[in-house]
Amino acid sequence: MPERQRLAAEPRTVLGKKVRRLRREGVIPANLVQAGHPSIAMQVSERELADLVRVQATGQLVDLESPAATEPVLMDSVDIDTLTNRLVHVTLRKVDLTRPIDVMVRVSLEGHAPASDNAELLVLQHLQEVEVSALPAEIPSSLIGDVSGLVDIGDEVCVSDLRSADGTYEAVDDPDAIVVQVTAARAVEEEEDDLEEVLLEEGAEVDAEAPEAADGASEQPATGA
Repeated sequence: MPERQRLAAEPRTVLGKKVRRLRREGVIPANLVQAGHPSIAMQVSERELADLVRVQATGQLVDLESPAATEPVLMDSVDIDTLTNRLVHVTLRKVDLTRPIDVMVRVSLEGHAPASDNAELLVLQHLQEVEVSALPAEIPSSLIGDVSGLVDIGDEVCVSDLRSADGTYEAVDDPDAIVVQVTAARAVEEEEDDLEEVLLEEGAEVDAEAPEAADGASEQPATGA
């Protein structure tokens, strides 16, 4: 297993809407949660957290360094503002290192798919992440799918074909679920054309109903007469 990432944290006294001030100062509010215990308010450096997000540490154990102690915790989830792409909040979770937990692990593709050299074929990745069960210290950093055997229509890589980059796990998702598949480019184009037709038809129906809505509005009783 690779060396665990580290994250420094301090107790947080600023709560509620006042945390906006913290973010302006480059500090991200955090909560340390544990089943059956109250959540602990903490704060971390935006720069340090961004570094962890960049190396895809979400869903992985990290060593949380606080004034009280250094302990391994799960970097459970990170909230990001979709408009500014800035970090908003991080949830850290205490876990029992002796009991498996269910987490989502990203899928990385390995090799070259011969089908991608054929203009009439498309290699589509259907699953970006797969849910697995693993001991916290054995959570894989990624699951690897070898696409070098994808040659013709119908060739696929399933969850059961994936291997761990490190660590040991059991798949929670259906082993037969398709991760990557070769399909005809024409079939994908036809699906897109069908979808476009449906959207156009729905738009036409909305336009057709618009005059009725306007007429209905004109029948409302006048006020202030």
